[in-house]
Amino acid sequence: MYKKNRDINCFALIAEFPPAYGFWGGTPNLIKTFFSSPSHPFCAIVVTDHVCPNPVPGPWDSIPTLSLFRPRSLFTHLKFGLGLLDNFAFGLQTQRVVSFLKNTGVKRQFVIIANNARLAIFAANLHLPIPRDIYIVDDFVADSAIYRVNQKAAKHALDRLVMESERVYTISPVYASDLEQQYGRSCEFLPIPIADSLLKTIESEPLRRKESRNALTLNRVITLHHSGQIHHLYADALVNLITLLKKIANTNKMEIHLELWGNNTTRNVEKALGINLREENRKNNFKIRICGEVSSPIELVLEQKRSDFLLLVNSFLPELEKQVRCSLSSKICEYLVSGIPILVYAPPYSGTVWHLAKHRAAHIISTRDTKEALLELEEILVPPHKNRTVEAAKALAQNLHTSKAFNERIVF
Repeated sequence: MYKKNRDINCFALIAEFPPAYGFWGGTPNLIKTFFSSPSHPFCAIVVTDHVCPNPVPGPWDSIPTLSLFRPRSLFTHLKFGLGLLDNFAFGLQTQRVVSFLKNTGVKRQFVIIANNARLAIFAANLHLPIPRDIYIVDDFVADSAIYRVNQKAAKHALDRLVMESERVYTISPVYASDLEQQYGRSCEFLPIPIADSLLKTIESEPLRRKESRNALTLNRVITLHHSGQIHHLYADALVNLITLLKKIANTNKMEIHLELWGNNTTRNVEKALGINLREENRKNNFKIRICGEVSSPIELVLEQKRSDFLLLVNSFLPELEKQVRCSLSSKICEYLVSGIPILVYAPPYSGTVWHLAKHRAAHIISTRDTKEALLELEEILVPPHKNRTVEAAKALAQNLHTSKAFNERIVF
């Protein structure tokens, strides 16, 4: 028997990371944001990764939490087989999870699945007599090979989760449509929320951007800000965009600076983009700067407010189309409320392009044709037309991306 709980909106959050996980990017930040609203519906937490470096205090500290045991914490010297050991250990702990949730009296499961197919398989095998909702934020089937998870098992887990869950949410509007067509059932786009505390800070901070010129040449300097790592879903688009930016900078006697913020090293960036940064920065009016990480989302937003444009890119490679359709950058929230115009370079099937274009909340270049893209980009940057998308972006954030809007969508 389940413990009685008078709160009809008592949810169990089932995820890979605990909210206290001391990392501010991607899925950990998304999970923290769930708890930023005083009206959040979560009264129990189950996580499949008990390792929590530099735990961050928050409202989740008072919520009953169960962390599953993972063998990798004991066999750190092993390079292979850890995934199989984790799968085996998770299978042995399903009854432990069932008992825990019975004792907390939860009324619904809310499972958030990023690119961890192992969590998806565990959630699909967790049989509970309460409704389950799932929130898919990455294409975990396509990414399963990266984490040494059997792709057929991952696909089977997706089939079961989509068909057996009461409500299916995705982070991308394009992927929601794809799943509806594939499975013949309702799937809903659930926009990423922005934490209440961060939203208040951003709104209270003045813009720090001002027109900048090179002291020697007096050329106009335009700064593009990119937040996050340069991984396989961004690299080819960024390489193409850099080529376009060089041409514009040199043709129009202006300087363009691309700032890369996040966990990026010079070596990693050079490898991902196939360039030599020292040579690139020496011979033309286009500069790339590796700016490193900041200690909190608020500090990152303050850096964003010093820029002329905030950059979002997605891969144009055909073999990555499914992942691009499924994804939507987690940094889109603070971009929308920053007061700085957003520049998107991504294919038309990108979830980011579809979402921002629908609301006219960004400058979007979605053609791979070099001549067309160059003309469109030049029209935006020379001179920079900054303001026509900013108000639309703020309105989109307030209407769809607040934690209040998020909670209203997932709670009956």
